[in-house]
Amino acid sequence: MFTPEKMHQINVMVFETEVDEVAKAIVRLGIIHLVQLDDKQPWVEQLGTFNAGMMSDKLDKLGQRVTALMKDLGLRELPLEERDSKLLEVSVSDLDEMEREMASLESRVQDIVRRRKEFEVHLERMQGIFNEVSPLAEVGLPHQSTPYTFLEIRYGQVKSENLEYIREKIAPLAAVVLPLAQRDDAEVILLIGLKTDRLKLKKILREATFEEIEMPAEKGEDGESSLVIDGLEEKIAGIKGNIDKLTEELRKIREQSASAITDYHRSIRVAMLLVKVKNYLKKTKKTFIFSGWVPSNNKREVEREILRAARGRAIIEITPPEQITGVDDGRIKVPVMLKHPGFFRPFEMLVSSYGLPEYTFIDPTCFVAISFLLMFGMMFGDVGHGAVLVWIGWMLGFRKSRRDSTEGPVLVGKLAFYCGLSSIVFGFLYGSVFGLEDLFHGIWMKPMHNVIYFFKVAIYFGIVLISTGILLNVINAVRARNFKATFFDQAGLVSAVIYWCGIGAVSIFLSNRPIPVKLIIFGIGIPVLLLFLKEPLTALVGRRKVRFEKGLLTYFMETVIEVMEIVTGYLGNTVSFIRVAAFALAHVGLFIAVFSLVDMVKGGVSGAIYSTLILILGNAVIIALEGMVVTIQAIRLEYYEFFGKFFMGGGVAYKPIGLGGMPGRKERKETR
Repeated sequence: MFTPEKMHQINVMVFETEVDEVAKAIVRLGIIHLVQLDDKQPWVEQLGTFNAGMMSDKLDKLGQRVTALMKDLGLRELPLEERDSKLLEVSVSDLDEMEREMASLESRVQDIVRRRKEFEVHLERMQGIFNEVSPLAEVGLPHQSTPYTFLEIRYGQVKSENLEYIREKIAPLAAVVLPLAQRDDAEVILLIGLKTDRLKLKKILREATFEEIEMPAEKGEDGESSLVIDGLEEKIAGIKGNIDKLTEELRKIREQSASAITDYHRSIRVAMLLVKVKNYLKKTKKTFIFSGWVPSNNKREVEREILRAARGRAIIEITPPEQITGVDDGRIKVPVMLKHPGFFRPFEMLVSSYGLPEYTFIDPTCFVAISFLLMFGMMFGDVGHGAVLVWIGWMLGFRKSRRDSTEGPVLVGKLAFYCGLSSIVFGFLYGSVFGLEDLFHGIWMKPMHNVIYFFKVAIYFGIVLISTGILLNVINAVRARNFKATFFDQAGLVSAVIYWCGIGAVSIFLSNRPIPVKLIIFGIGIPVLLLFLKEPLTALVGRRKVRFEKGLLTYFMETVIEVMEIVTGYLGNTVSFIRVAAFALAHVGLFIAVFSLVDMVKGGVSGAIYSTLILILGNAVIIALEGMVVTIQAIRLEYYEFFGKFFMGGGVAYKPIGLGGMPGRKERKETR
């Protein structure tokens, strides 16, 4: 809980004949974090690699095709589950059969999608024409010389037998031909299209022996205008009908083939997992070798399953990281798996966003959970607002329908839920419900009535959190056997003594009492002197000669600057926590502004309605705006003032290769 999950390295050698079954076992387990063998080692350079080139390319192409097919049919990608372990037995011939079946389906779907796209483009253009022409229904038909943005309009007559020819030729274009009247053996028509198709339309009309008629400048007949609008609407309705028919065809194909397509997709993903595993293998003459990391609690399970898959024909070596050369000096990275009860998962998300701790370092998630909730509650203390956050958090993070959705929003919902509970607790301490402070007496105090005291509380809270960061840094340095960092780091023991004694001296001074000389000499003076003696003391402990690589004077000046950085840095870190009190007061100040607006409008006409609206909108704005600002400030204090004392990123995330929902993985997810 306070350190990452313990890991063991596993090295395996299996015969070539058993490698397929062992790879399947690795995927089934979903526990092994595979790593590439160090190519810099002479013995590794001599080894070959698993050749999965053709198979990998084939799977990539198949995966792209089936993904595109799912997109065309509106099918959602589903996560791999335990039942998909049967897909590990899919052979190359199965993939070939799958490819053949998919090719036929692809052809049908792509043809329908292509045709629907063409109709959609056609519809968009016809809608544009309709939008341009429809206002003309009130003023009559347009004159040819009227300057329209993108329309090509032709009014004239054509022989009746040629009308069908024109309709046939313009069908692929965004154009419509409307017969307006009949004169002997000729039809008077109006043709409307796009200027971009002007040359094509001109050619079609010329071939149909079209005779242009000059439109009258005066208003046209209402019948002609209505014919234009009706004709366009009929054309648009026909295109929409074609789109609907094609959409229905796709729906039927989806209903008939959804199960098969999703199975194809899952089979390809499982096959790609196997190829991914085999890419970690190194080949000798008759065997394959691979290496990885497993949680210590699962090492025997992994060993047992690999031996079973290899029919006992495997050599397995399991080693704790403490016995591996290169782990201590950081050349070999042990993967980090943070393991916490469910309550801490949202705060683990906050830690991971900053970075992962090294394997041997303290996991700060528990400290972040406590301090973050305290800061949020202090800055956002209100029973009513906390209840709103609890409701939002419950809807996002705890409802059954949400628990199976994407993990990110669920964790955010849980974080909001816990922050809401903290706000409710501090709301009772402050005596505030939706900004109303007269409903009951607060258990602790009202921030606006005790401003100076509240600032002191925020400062001392910051001192405790900074001190916790120093202690975590010292523990990390001791675990890493780093004497220099333990004592002389900016967050080491010597700096800590200066900080704590400085806090004590300031507290005594502010209480109008004389600062003890012993405190200044032994609590501040001697630790500062030790910082100047850092290099000689480190050399003495390390049993080496004292080295001032840049000269004694430069060393002295660097130490002076370092002491100044320690003093100003800790002072700035501590003062930063004033913002906890400041934002709590700002939260109250926003309520005062809302209630002032209410007082201004409640006496007028409909004052009760306006007052209610202002109260509702004001509280909504405060919850949204202040809630976001308070969250950002709490995260900032965690990252800069707390993490800055001890947190060293660079940890490698534990990422086992396997199917989702496997027993081992599910168990670990629940404990996390």
